[in-house]
Amino acid sequence: MKRKILIIAILFLGFLKTTFSQEFNKNIDKDSLFTVILKDIPEEKRNEFKKIYEEGNEESKEFLLFMFSMPRSSKKELVDNYENKSKEITILKNEYSKLVPDSLIVSIEFNPENKIVNTTESIDLKIYRKNPNGRSTVIAQEWNLDRESEKLAEMLLTIGWNKNSLNKIKELLDSANCVSIENGRTVTIGFARSGMGKYFYKVFDKNLTDNEIEEYNDGCTYIYHKDNIVLEYGGGAVGPQCFPDE
Repeated sequence: MKRKILIIAILFLGFLKTTFSQEFNKNIDKDSLFTVILKDIPEEKRNEFKKIYEEGNEESKEFLLFMFSMPRSSKKELVDNYENKSKEITILKNEYSKLVPDSLIVSIEFNPENKIVNTTESIDLKIYRKNPNGRSTVIAQEWNLDRESEKLAEMLLTIGWNKNSLNKIKELLDSANCVSIENGRTVTIGFARSGMGKYFYKVFDKNLTDNEIEEYNDGCTYIYHKDNIVLEYGGGAVGPQCFPDE
C-alpha cells in the first residue's frame, strides 16, 4: 500500500505542478498539520495512516496532507442544501440563463484560496459555442484565472461580461451556497467539491418525465431527487467514481 500511495503521490503532485502551477506551501509545518488532520480520520484508520505518513518520503507526505485537507461534503449535505436553498437555486438558474448569450454555453467556478498548495482565489471559465447538430465547440477554457488577469478580461469580452457580471454571479452562487454553474439543455450547478470529486444539481426547465427519471436515476452518477431536480456526483482522479454511500 505504501508503494501504491507513493506512485500516486508522484503522479498527482506532478500533475498539479505542470497543469496548475501548484506546489505545496513550504512555509507549512507538515508534522503539525498532519497532527491536526489525524484527529478527523476515523479512529480505526489512524494507526495505519500514521505509519504510512511517518515512513513516507516528502512527496508522499505532501500528497497525504493535500488529500486529507481538501474540502469534504456528502449526499446528505447536497440534499439538505437544496431543501434549504431551493428558492435561491431557482433564482440562480434563471438569472444566470439571462446573462449567457443564446449561442454560448458558459461554465464558471469560483475557487477559494488554498494555503496548502499556495494558491489565491481564482476562477475557472469555459466557453463553448452551440452548433446546429446539438454538439458544442470549445472557444476557450482556462483554470485558476486571477480576477485581474488579461486572459480573464479577454474571455469576458467573448461573452459580453465585465467585472460587475462576475460579482453578480458570485453573489447568486453564494446566496444558493454553491460554487459553480453551467447553462445548457439543463443547468448544472456545482454545490461543493469533496476530495477530488464534486456534487452537483442538474436543474431541468420542467418536471422530469418517466423516461427522463429512468435515464437520470442510475444510482451512480445521477440520483433523481424530485420534480425537476437531479442530484449528480462526478468522481475525480482519486477516490469514488459513484455517489458515496453517506
